[in-house]
Amino acid sequence: MPATVWRIYWATWLFNLALIAVDLAWGAHAGLVVRHDEIVRIVVRGLASLAVGALLLAISRLPRLRGTAREVFYRDAGAGILWIVTLAGFTCGALVFQYLSLTLAAPDIASSLVAADAWLGIHWPTIYQTVRAHAWLDAVLGAAYQSTWIQMACVPFLLVVTRNVRDYAEFVVQFMIGTVLVLMIATPFPAESAFVHFNVQDPGTASTVSDYLAFRIDHVRTLSFAAAQGLVSFPSFHTVMAMLFAYAMRHVRRLFPIFIVLNTLMVISTPSHGGHYVVDVVAGVAVGVLAVWISRKVFARTASSAEVSTLAVGQT
Repeated sequence: MPATVWRIYWATWLFNLALIAVDLAWGAHAGLVVRHDEIVRIVVRGLASLAVGALLLAISRLPRLRGTAREVFYRDAGAGILWIVTLAGFTCGALVFQYLSLTLAAPDIASSLVAADAWLGIHWPTIYQTVRAHAWLDAVLGAAYQSTWIQMACVPFLLVVTRNVRDYAEFVVQFMIGTVLVLMIATPFPAESAFVHFNVQDPGTASTVSDYLAFRIDHVRTLSFAAAQGLVSFPSFHTVMAMLFAYAMRHVRRLFPIFIVLNTLMVISTPSHGGHYVVDVVAGVAVGVLAVWISRKVFARTASSAEVSTLAVGQT
């Protein structure tokens, strides 16, 4: 990776460590319990992956590979793995923070979101019932909504093999920025899912966000990463991810249109399959745009600072 990207990489790890420190301090105060074996498994896998990434970068620097396609592949693969571990570490920290934020039991704003939808002429139960009444539409939107984790795995692989690993680095930074923005809003303004608000009990609906009330009202304090749930309603983080997935693939011309269509469907699916209010989606679009804008500023400013430093060194 260029020196400018390395600077950003190390900055993301400093942020990860700060987030973990906050989680540890807040978790101890709130009495949060996380399974020890899960923590050990995550740490071991993370360290092993970092070792593999570092090894691939070291191999790419072998003199006999200089100027070859294998050098580029090993370099990009190694860098890609390092960024994947960064994202994984951040995701774990942000997940814990999300659960801890519920322990504050801030006033729920679901009724306000329903009112905002009504002001737009939208009634969430009508959307849900319309989608469920058409089996083909339900299946298509359900598949799009569930494609999140498939895309999380495919995007880094595709960007590495197409020599667009820098775009993946930008994606990771955008993901982190988007998550922070979402949590900054959702922590003081939590909202129960539309599934819960409208008492929808179909399989895969209210049961997927059961931890929301458990942590807010029942004072449950046990978290399992394996069974963790996405509990932020406003803004819709699925919408943020859909925008970032599509944007990350912008330089892969043959696949970009596919990702545009897939992630447009993901955004459309969030009310019916994610239990989001329509204003959640609107807010998610705004957060996604802001995350991309901030990340571009970060990369541009870092590159500019590096150029100034280089010129200063050259003049001494």
